[in-house]
Formats: sequence, structure tokens, C-alpha cells
Amino acid sequence: MSVAAEIARVLVVVLGPAMGSAAALLADRLPRGEPVGLTRSRCRSCGRVLGARELVPVLSWLWQRGRCAGCGAAIPAWLLQAEIAGLALGIGAALVGAGAGQVLLGALVLWCLLALTLADLRHFRLPDALTAALLVLAIGLAVIGDGRHWPGWPERLAGALAGAALGAGAFAALRAAYRWRSGREGLGAGDVKLMAGIGALTGPGALAVVTLVAGVSALAVAGWRARARGRRLRRDARLPFGAFLAMAAALVWLLTGAPAPFLALR
Repeated sequence: MSVAAEIARVLVVVLGPAMGSAAALLADRLPRGEPVGLTRSRCRSCGRVLGARELVPVLSWLWQRGRCAGCGAAIPAWLLQAEIAGLALGIGAALVGAGAGQVLLGALVLWCLLALTLADLRHFRLPDALTAALLVLAIGLAVIGDGRHWPGWPERLAGALAGAALGAGAFAALRAAYRWRSGREGLGAGDVKLMAGIGALTGPGALAVVTLVAGVSALAVAGWRARARGRRLRRDARLPFGAFLAMAAALVWLLTGAPAPFLALR
């Protein structure tokens, strides 16, 4: 193993909680149309600018017992959960990535999928900035490869582009067919864009697996929620399906050892 790869592994694990916090920030601000670059973090209850001590991932939440140091308002638990998830995904990228480039880009892809998951769960939105970033990162991951330099990068790139086209094309067709059949929207345009990035990440061959895992998971969660509320599962129930697609893509990528997209073309 190269020194660069080992440094990359340590880096993605150390940065994991901070990147989880960044994913939560993007998921919260982008759907609202709020700036994400130069503005300071504030308490949404009292508006006070947060100090450096209050921005340490995981530890700040624990030190403050989940409360704002200024007004005492509860800090949402999902922010802590996002930081822990960021750490877990960083560890996952460190374990499955072969070379330094694959470890770093793989971690960025996983953190981007985390941000998309949170945005859809909280706002039923998949921001264009995040779906575009996922597509670019996934294509970059395919071009870098796993360090074996086989086959050449043009074939790896072709595999990623084929996966992107198939993923977006299939979901665009499903969206149009459902709208024609039912007269209402079943899939959002964001889901179509998301599938372009997922297809570039997993390649054409794994798209069916991602969709199956996401579909089964979504139905299970929807059924459990309906039963918990004493209601029947309705066909027109609103469901953040993009979040399930993003989580399924991350799971498939991790469990299959970061497959190279071009393999599905052979």
C-alpha cells in the first residue's frame, strides 16, 4: 500500500464528522435558497452567531447536551446523526478504496449522497447543485479507477456515461409514463437527475440492484409508518424516494467494493 493511500484513509476518517456537518448544512440551506459559503452559522431560535467551540462536530452537541448555549433551545438531533453518518461513510470509503484518489473521491461521493438524502428527507427536494456535484464526482471516480490502470480510462469513462444515460433515461421514461397514466407526478425531476449521478457511480449493471433496494426499503418504511399511525398505506402518499435511492447507491457501492462502472460493458 502506498503512503499516499494511507494518508488519504486517515484524512477521510478524521474529516468524516466535519463533512457530515457540512452535508447537513447544505441539505438545510440549499432547498431554502440560503447562501452556504460566507455566512456564519447561527442558532435558528435566537439568531446568535455560533462560536468556534459550538461548531466542533459531535463533541459540541455532547458538551451542550443538545441545547443552544445562548437561548437553551434544543439542537436538532438529526444534526448529530449527520455528523456520525459522515464519520461512518468516511470509514467506509477508507476501507473499500484502493488508491488515494479512489479513497478521496469515494468519500466525497458518499458525503454528497448523504447531503442529498438529508435534503430529500427534510424538504422533499434534491438540489441541482448536489445532483450535479454527484455526477461530476462519480465520473471523476470512474476515470481515476482503482489503481490497476486496466482497462484504459476511455473505457471506464464510457461505462460511467452509459450508466448515467441509462439511469436518467429510465427514470425520465418512468416519470412520463406515470404522469400519462395517472395524471399526476409520481417522480420528481430531481430523481431523474439523481439517477444520472448514481448510474455514473455504479455503472449500468448495478442500477437494477440500487432501484430494487431503494424500492423495497421505501415500501417497508412507508408501510411501517402507516401501521404505526393506524392508517392504510395510500397510493398517493408522499415519499422522499430520492433519499432511498441515495442511501441504496451508497450501500451498493460500499458492499460491492467500489465496482468499476466499465465492467458492466463487457
